[in-house]
Amino acid sequence: MARIYVSSTCGDLKDHRDHVYRALRQLDHDVIAMEDYVAADQRPLAKCLEDVATCDLYVGIFAHRYGYVPDHDNPDQRSITELEYRHAQANGKPCLVFLLNEAAPWPLTLADAFTGDSDQGRRIRALREE
Repeated sequence: MARIYVSSTCGDLKDHRDHVYRALRQLDHDVIAMEDYVAADQRPLAKCLEDVATCDLYVGIFAHRYGYVPDHDNPDQRSITELEYRHAQANGKPCLVFLLNEAAPWPLTLADAFTGDSDQGRRIRALREE
């Protein structure tokens, strides 16, 4: 059994996250995801990064939204999703990153390039290209 951290933006990928979460649980893995978090004294970003550091495997699911960028302790102004990914890399965690196919049908309202968020989608495009 592995401890697996599931990372993605939330609103646009809720169903995808749910499918991945349930499939990994059915395989008897210990799955850590933001859906499991409860109110705590610890800042959400600190909790996320702590969980990433203690996982055996990082699973990232990226579509066309960059995600929430916290103001506190974030000099590079990265999204929580990117910070989780970078933290997994920095801690030598194996990373499995799944990208929504560019040709897949997707609501424009769930794409930063359409909404104008995160530099008109440049930030998520750069992360996906990497």
